[in-house]
Amino acid sequence: MRRGQNVTHPWLFLLRGFFPSWRFFDAPGLQPRLFVRALLNNKEWSAWYVFVPRATFRVRDLLYNPENNLHLTEQTLIEHLSSDLQALPEDRDAASLVSYSLTVRLARRIARGLVSDRPITGFQFDLRLLPGLGDDGTEMIILKSPIYQEADHAS
Repeated sequence: MRRGQNVTHPWLFLLRGFFPSWRFFDAPGLQPRLFVRALLNNKEWSAWYVFVPRATFRVRDLLYNPENNLHLTEQTLIEHLSSDLQALPEDRDAASLVSYSLTVRLARRIARGLVSDRPITGFQFDLRLLPGLGDDGTEMIILKSPIYQEADHAS
């Protein structure tokens, strides 16, 4: 494998979830971020919430840190979805991607956590590219999901 070349072998593709994305070392640029909002029972939307996983540091985390590992995996999932969308052929739907299905589950969990004291009837998420340091400040929405209804909610 040469530097800068994407790995496309089917077996290696399945293993990519175990490795973080190292593209941030190449050059500063747009960063993929997940935005989530929840639909409340009174048919009002919560504010958009940008999901930036952060774990608190404790000394014991040097030896065993499953919470931070989960957060790193979630951010890697968002980066993989962004890369999958950029490589997606025009005739395919984003919902056919495994990374999209996993992001739907992540967004559902985030939406439930946004309003933990109240039940939600649905949720929606965006995948946006936010500028890095020194960029012009414009963000770009590369994916806007449909509104997903909560299955455990009785209307």
